[in-house]
Amino acid sequence: METVIREAPNPIMIHNEKGKVLMINQVWEELCEYKYEEIDTIEKWTEKVYGKKASTVKSYIEKLFEKKQRVDEGEFIIISKSGKKLIWNFSSTSLGVINNQKTIITSAMDVTKLKEKDHILHIQSRHAAMGEMLSNISHQWRQPLSVISTIATGSSITYSVDNFDEKEFQSNMMQINSTVQYLSRTINDFSNFFNPNKEKKNFNMEELFEKTFTLISSQFHNKHINIIKNIEDIKIYGFENELIKVIINILNNAKDSLEINNIKEKYVFINVYTKDEKLVISIKDNAKGIKKDIIDKIFEPYFTTKHQYQGTGIGLYMSQEIIEKHMNGKIEVSNETFSYNNKNYTGAQFMIYLQKK
Repeated sequence: METVIREAPNPIMIHNEKGKVLMINQVWEELCEYKYEEIDTIEKWTEKVYGKKASTVKSYIEKLFEKKQRVDEGEFIIISKSGKKLIWNFSSTSLGVINNQKTIITSAMDVTKLKEKDHILHIQSRHAAMGEMLSNISHQWRQPLSVISTIATGSSITYSVDNFDEKEFQSNMMQINSTVQYLSRTINDFSNFFNPNKEKKNFNMEELFEKTFTLISSQFHNKHINIIKNIEDIKIYGFENELIKVIINILNNAKDSLEINNIKEKYVFINVYTKDEKLVISIKDNAKGIKKDIIDKIFEPYFTTKHQYQGTGIGLYMSQEIIEKHMNGKIEVSNETFSYNNKNYTGAQFMIYLQKK
């Protein structure tokens, strides 16, 4: 057994309730860069790799001996001998009593590279979202700026030909002010979209979709995409901004699919309702659906059904991360055939299930 442990691919430590480390395997030594003699007690181990948190972690390890079942301790940051930051995911299991001492075997998985990859994906996802939003801003502002320019030019011409009308001038100024207020609200909406604050709060689904449509409506209007929505007035507790990002990502995928497939009558259907005490968000399009050989892969990182110039492929992966890890929900995709206005269509349908509380 000792040989198996020493040659195991993951770090393994055996230690007893007196704080004595009975053995560590080769991988443990290689990754943390400490020899057994340097960390032959839990006190030495925690002091060397946990720094200021050593006493807290040591107390936590001591409590493991009270458990009879396997304990998944989760992720801890440790510092190697050379100063490298590592992230290990620990689990411990009782080996019973050995030499009159309760004994535990602790195994770890080094998830450092996985976490670094996730961090890079988050950064890339944020940059992709910013690019998409900058495009939306340009579309959103084009018409209001044109209105202001037209009114200002008209007022200037009227004044120069001595055809000044005070009432018309006041009306024009009010329209300019109204348009500027709209632009100001748009700035707030886009600023909120990029707000890194991730505090949970209560929010209303109707209001959430109003904010969402403010951010993307111009592009859908310009591409003649009809949004058919049925949104129940439901309150939910969670990360509003994160959910908006997921919905925008799904809607943008639908928009791109409708364009790529040259759909003449373009539709996106949004339904929000409650089922079995859960909030359900359904978003489907009539863009002919996703190919059967790739539909099971679209939540994988870097997988994309788009042309290269249209996306990085990280959007749906990050959407799944947000829904399932941050909001404890579920997201699914399928191809659906349905009828609307006496016509049959086929398209992709995304289903999001969330707890309301």
